[in-house]
Amino acid sequence: MIPKVRRVVIDATPLLYTPHGIGRVTRMTIESILAVGYDYDIMLYGRRLQGGRLKDLANGLKSIHLRLPRGAERFIRAGHLIEGLTRGDLFHATDFYMPLGKKSKAVATIHDLIFLKEIEYMVDHQRLARWVPEFANNCKRIITISNFSKQEIVEELQVDPAKIDVTYPGVDQNLFHPQADEEKLRIRLASTLGLNRPYFLSVSCYTGRKNTPFLLDAYAKLLPNHPFNDLALVWNPPKEIREAYSAPAFNNRIHFVGRQPDEALRDLYCGATALVFPSLYEGFGLPILEAMSCGTPVITSRISSMPEVGGDAAIYIDPHDGESLVAALEKFEDNCSGYQALRDASLRQAKNFSWERCARETLGTYARCFAES
Repeated sequence: MIPKVRRVVIDATPLLYTPHGIGRVTRMTIESILAVGYDYDIMLYGRRLQGGRLKDLANGLKSIHLRLPRGAERFIRAGHLIEGLTRGDLFHATDFYMPLGKKSKAVATIHDLIFLKEIEYMVDHQRLARWVPEFANNCKRIITISNFSKQEIVEELQVDPAKIDVTYPGVDQNLFHPQADEEKLRIRLASTLGLNRPYFLSVSCYTGRKNTPFLLDAYAKLLPNHPFNDLALVWNPPKEIREAYSAPAFNNRIHFVGRQPDEALRDLYCGATALVFPSLYEGFGLPILEAMSCGTPVITSRISSMPEVGGDAAIYIDPHDGESLVAALEKFEDNCSGYQALRDASLRQAKNFSWERCARETLGTYARCFAES
């Protein structure tokens, strides 16, 4: 008898709602699994009422897209709808959980516990707080993206650490890499984004745990000394913040450039003097890795998962101490003598993270799930 090829159903729902963060991690994991090869029948599943079609993003894989609202998830779970439609042997919940009737057939990627630890009063966080603890304790295995997150899952959700695999995301070095022609890069940044001076860069901005007002206040303290670098933020801030930091006192030194497509984001990384990422909590911190892959030095927080990503290549600050950040920014004024060494260290650190390794380790988790069946 020919042995059955087991079907793995990967939840591709994040591809339908965001190209960044979890969406990028999910897309690159799927694409990398396809690239390295696999012994399973892989199928994609998605659930989202609005937006594009999953089959347009499926890379030729079989796919099922349920156009149902989030409110239908308890009915999906109760009716074992996903299991019935896909006939999967294993289900990979890439975004914390899936509405499955049989959780014992699932592997869950739990990126962090922000929904419990740093509550941002989002509807999705309220759902995750209700559903993830029970899902985590009943699924077959858990993948998480840092040792920091693993420890939190063990402590907060009371999960056996032997059930958790730490699999770091990679970085797309075909996209995020240094630009050879720096003059053309400067022209693009000036013509498209109005960045005519050297600048510090901040991405993944937010008024809560991303700690962006802390950065704005620190930069404001530099202004009386007429710093060499402007500050550019990939952010559409609340009206009151935009108005406050666009006042004449700031002399057009702070630029809110809004969300950017990937190629423009790459240019912003490459053109920056340094990425400033003073977050208060991260499951991983993908912008740190993307900046380093572009050869851009990084200033980030010495807490949470961020030292795992930055290694010995980052400059670390206390994200509660404004003077700590001001001192780090000042290191890059007056032609920082160690700048090239920081660039070189950043490039070396980024090479420690690859999507190929992420794919192989994810496939290893699938194999352990089947071996434990």
